[in-house]
Amino acid sequence: MKISRLNVLMFILFTLQVSIPEYVSADNMSIVITSPARFDHFDHCSAIHLAATATITEGDIKRVDFYQNDKALGGDTRAPFEKEWTNVATGIYVLTAKVTDTVGNTLLSNPVVIYVGNVQEGNMITNGEFNCSLSPWRLDNYEGAVSTISLVPDAGMTDDVSAAMVQISNIGNQTWGVQLMQPFKLKQGHTYEISFVAQADAPKDIQVTFSQDYDPWASYWFQDITIDELRLYGPYTYTCEVDDDKIMFKFVIGGNLTTFYLDAVQVIDKQWTAVAEPRPEVADSYQLFQNYPNPFNPVTHIQYALNHTDNVKLTICNLLGEEIISWQDVRPAGLHEYTWNGLNRNGQPVGSGVYLYTLQAGNFKMSRKMLFLK
Repeated sequence: MKISRLNVLMFILFTLQVSIPEYVSADNMSIVITSPARFDHFDHCSAIHLAATATITEGDIKRVDFYQNDKALGGDTRAPFEKEWTNVATGIYVLTAKVTDTVGNTLLSNPVVIYVGNVQEGNMITNGEFNCSLSPWRLDNYEGAVSTISLVPDAGMTDDVSAAMVQISNIGNQTWGVQLMQPFKLKQGHTYEISFVAQADAPKDIQVTFSQDYDPWASYWFQDITIDELRLYGPYTYTCEVDDDKIMFKFVIGGNLTTFYLDAVQVIDKQWTAVAEPRPEVADSYQLFQNYPNPFNPVTHIQYALNHTDNVKLTICNLLGEEIISWQDVRPAGLHEYTWNGLNRNGQPVGSGVYLYTLQAGNFKMSRKMLFLK
């Protein structure tokens, strides 16, 4: 059975436990977000224009405020009610707008879900690619530890180039003295798949955990991992038994002075992906989608859509333009998928690195990047 966008939206709101200021319903007020549109997709680091139309039949409007998930983005006191949201990092965002009149009555708009960057369906992490800023990540030091975090714009760990680097100058009195984290909301009965790309200058023992952001600061789940060479770590699986919206997803990375590099952090909610709306069976035009998973090891899936029968050629090359493997066939209109197992045309495994895949069909030609990490 095909699942409607409304069902997907309701699941998103349920999963994220969107927390916004309580409002009083007012019959004489109305508000709707006019920009962006629901399910719009933007490049990472974009500036996104927020706009809302609000009306009132009795009294006066004091202001309109915009929110992403439970974070206030600011607002406007005069129509047209607009806000520029700049340097938006990769993630899935739920946007709402709230109108307030001069006597304190408020009304909340219907939510709008948007996608920014190369974000996979169900990824609950924001800015896992570290491609615009460090927000919402936070680096904390405890028990005398001293560390700093910075963006490395040309790290080249994945195909989006940028990454985060944590340097430790004092490990302090505890191995858990350095922690990199961002807020998270756990849902009972949901299964999460955690993966990331990492590297250390020497073998480094870390821990990945979901921990309470309140006393007693207990961990619901943790995984001890030794980081050595550059590669994809995970996926590690956690099935949650509680509802808790005051959680920190953490990398505990103290214990020694070894520099730690991090990129492509994903926490996939499998319940989200279970209800995600299928792509249309017949496309309005030719399309080539981002492969999934990405990064991958060693299998990945490439989807493309045709609006009529055509001769299709899919080619995978390295960054030097050397062809690794290609496939060609006549395919009917609709959604199709090609699975690559990381082997070249001679059946030999390829090395880690960035690869280009190109779809040619009629006059259509499009290429995308993907990252293979062993």
